[in-house]
Amino acid sequence: MCEHMRPASAFWSFRENISPSALSVTTDGKHTVVGTQNGLIFLNSRGRPLWFNKKIRKVADVSVSTKSGKIAVGSSQKVLYLVNLKGEPIWHRELDSSVIAVSISSRGNLIVVGTDLGKLILFDGKGKKKWEVHLSNSDFPVNSVDITSDGEFILAGTDYSHLYLYDSNGSVLWSKETGSAVLKTCISSNGDYLGYLTSDCKFSFCVKNSRMLWENTFDSQPLWIDMAQTADFVSIGESSNKVNLYNKSGRKVWGFANESSRMGVMASGGGNVILGNKGGIFNYSLEPYLKRLLTGCKRSIIKATEENLDVTESRKIYDVASKNFSNANFSQFLINIHKARNLAREARVIESDSVPSERRLERNEVEEDPIVPQENTEDEMMAKLVQLAEMREKGILSEEEFIMAKSKLLRI
Repeated sequence: MCEHMRPASAFWSFRENISPSALSVTTDGKHTVVGTQNGLIFLNSRGRPLWFNKKIRKVADVSVSTKSGKIAVGSSQKVLYLVNLKGEPIWHRELDSSVIAVSISSRGNLIVVGTDLGKLILFDGKGKKKWEVHLSNSDFPVNSVDITSDGEFILAGTDYSHLYLYDSNGSVLWSKETGSAVLKTCISSNGDYLGYLTSDCKFSFCVKNSRMLWENTFDSQPLWIDMAQTADFVSIGESSNKVNLYNKSGRKVWGFANESSRMGVMASGGGNVILGNKGGIFNYSLEPYLKRLLTGCKRSIIKATEENLDVTESRKIYDVASKNFSNANFSQFLINIHKARNLAREARVIESDSVPSERRLERNEVEEDPIVPQENTEDEMMAKLVQLAEMREKGILSEEEFIMAKSKLLRI
């Protein structure tokens, strides 16, 4: 398919004599936390600094909880801090090793920490240590940690080439060898999907049980990854001046050329990407791609309507999603557009005279990216097989329907 690469102008930029060491952005994308060796900076929706906390030094990672208004800050000086949205300290805890990665739950009641000596530690919102484990019983650094919105699942990747999924009680649900050091991780809001970037230029996209849906090996080492809360797409900083978005089936669906940056994060609501480099922080809007999702859903509803199917509920939710988009409430937009798309799909499945598996297959062919024509390549075939397997796992397709649809696809 075509590259869809285009130069983009930053929605705003913050240009100061700083060298960011960590970034975090609120779910709605309206506030950005910047960590540096000299302190913590909090930017508003226009990229203007609201405060600068110079007491917290050598920031290694930051994570902001939008709902609770709390920010977890990990320092390489072996300290974990919790501050409010005014930059005022709530508490701090001294550790026996340097913090590399932190992640805070949506309600701010759980904070996970990864250290340079292989420790994975969970604190509650009051600073009490709930548990601590030594990953792989080795001192290889824990490079990345992520906790789901409800705090039920914790993802951790290490320099020891291992990936772990823990529950909030400290029980390991699984671990897997990754072949190369895990540099970055990301996880959906409910933990159903996760992704990880390894030092061999590879990104992998999995479901909760660790089964891989797809992977992509790049020509050069990507710099960062992040995932929308619904997992509808992931953003990958493929180089210092290129960001691309990939959907659930691993297809590149959008991208843009950006000002040179070495780190980045995406608002989990999916509305924007924050990039950072020495001397500047940049905010890029993802509205053009989200508008495509809106257009694609509308086309699906129109197609179902033309087939005399009942899309009343789908149209209602679509209208809500459209208002979400107009109000820049991208977090709710992603949830509702996903729901509207599913309702349109189910209407077509239930009402159609065709074999259910065939209708579902057709729906997947046209809805993933209706604006971009698909090619009958091995990659596209694999993407469709992955979609069918995912539908079977979720109970949307029965085993018999899965086999029928798979057979039809392989005959194409």
